[in-house]
Amino acid sequence: MNRGASPLIHPPALRAGDRVHVVSPAGPVVPEILERGIQRLRNWELEVVVDDRVYERRPRFDYLAGDDDTRFTALMDAWSDPKCRAIICSRGGYGAMRLLPRLDIDKLRSNPRLLVGFSDITALHLYLAGIGGIATIHGPVVKSLARHDDEAHRSVHNLHSALFATTETPPSWSDLRTIRGGRATGRVLGGNLSLVAALLATPYAPSLNGAILVVEDVGEDDYRLDRLLTAIRLADDADLAGLVLGDFTDCDGVYVGCDEMDDFIARLGAEFDCPVVAGAPVGHSEPNIAFPVGVDAELDADAGTLVFQRHAVTAT
Repeated sequence: MNRGASPLIHPPALRAGDRVHVVSPAGPVVPEILERGIQRLRNWELEVVVDDRVYERRPRFDYLAGDDDTRFTALMDAWSDPKCRAIICSRGGYGAMRLLPRLDIDKLRSNPRLLVGFSDITALHLYLAGIGGIATIHGPVVKSLARHDDEAHRSVHNLHSALFATTETPPSWSDLRTIRGGRATGRVLGGNLSLVAALLATPYAPSLNGAILVVEDVGEDDYRLDRLLTAIRLADDADLAGLVLGDFTDCDGVYVGCDEMDDFIARLGAEFDCPVVAGAPVGHSEPNIAFPVGVDAELDADAGTLVFQRHAVTAT
C-alpha cells in the first residue's frame, strides 16, 4: 500500500439544511450525553441522522460500540448516503483502527465525505487524510460538544467555523511556546499520540517524512509518553518537518508530578531534530480547537505560530 498521500480532496463546506450522520466507529455513548451534543448540531440548522447502532456494545468487549461488522457497516451506510455531507463521530474511546483493513480507499475517494472527530478517531484521520487524500477535521466529537461550556463555547464556535467555512482566512494558532526554534512547511498530520505511535508500523499510517505532526494525549504516565514520542523519533518513516505539542490531560505520572509535566513534555520534544512548539489548543480538555488534517501549514517556532494554508473544506 502506498503510504504517501493522494492529491488532497477538500469536501464542500456545510450549509444550513445539510444532512450529517452521527456514528460510533470506536466506543459506545450514553444517550443522554449524546443527545445534548446532537441538539447543538440541530441548532446549526443541520439535518442530523443518528445511526441506531451508536449505543451498541460488543458482548465481553463493552468498550466497543458493537462488533467490527456493526461499526464498519454503520460507517459505510453513512458514507454511502447520497445526501450525507459530513460524518461526525459520537465519541472516541477505542476501536477505529480495527476497521482500517476493511476500508476501500478508492471507493471513499470517489464519494468523499467530511469526517470529524478526535482521540481514537485519529486512526481514521491518518488513513483518510494521510493516505487517502481526503481532508478531515480533527475536532470535538458529538459527545464532547455537550461539555464545552466553561471557555465561552470557544471550541464549539471554532468547530462551527471549520465546518461551515464562515471565514475566508484559514485557521492559525499563535502564542505557542518555543521548544526548538526554526521554520518549517509541511502537511499537517496527527492527533492522539498513542494512535500515531500504534499505527507507525502498519500500512494504514502515512509516511510522516516532511510532515508537521500535531499530537496530544490523555491519561498516559510519564514513562509511557517518553516511549511514545521516542518511538516516533526513532521511526524510519518519520523525519518530521515540525512537531506541535498539544495538551496532555491527566498525564502526571509515576515520576513526574502535575506541575512538572509541561517541562517534561518540552524536554521530550526538544530531542527531535526539527522545529518544536508546545501549548497548541488541542486535546482532551479545554479548549479543543478544530484543525484541518492533510493540508499544508507553515510553522514558525521562533514566533510561536502555526498557519494553515487551507481550510479542510471548500467554500460553497
